[in-house]
Amino acid sequence: MVLYRLTLKNSNTPDLPDVIHELDLSPSQEDNPEALFKGNAREELRQILQEQTAASITNASLQKIIDRWLDDIREGYRLTPLTLTLAPLEFDNLKNLKDQGNPTPPPFVPPDFSEISPQGGALPPLNFN
Repeated sequence: MVLYRLTLKNSNTPDLPDVIHELDLSPSQEDNPEALFKGNAREELRQILQEQTAASITNASLQKIIDRWLDDIREGYRLTPLTLTLAPLEFDNLKNLKDQGNPTPPPFVPPDFSEISPQGGALPPLNFN
């Protein structure tokens, strides 16, 4: 069994440590690494990385991670360092917000025209004769 390691760095959080995820592969898995990320394995990897980075792993980011890792496994590299710009997980939850706002209109306040009058002939007198 051979240990392959993915080291993921989020460029938005340079002060946090890198996230490390490891796979222990048999020789047959090394020969066919595509089978590792089929079905639920992709979502499990996404969930693990999101929990460890506290960042949102989009489909595009997940595809980049998997493609890079698969390329390195095929080439025989056992360490895959990867730096991505990942948005905080809180931003991902904003699209799930279903707030309808305040449906009641504010109370109507009628305007007060009592102190409004033309100054110095600004408005001509109206003559309807």
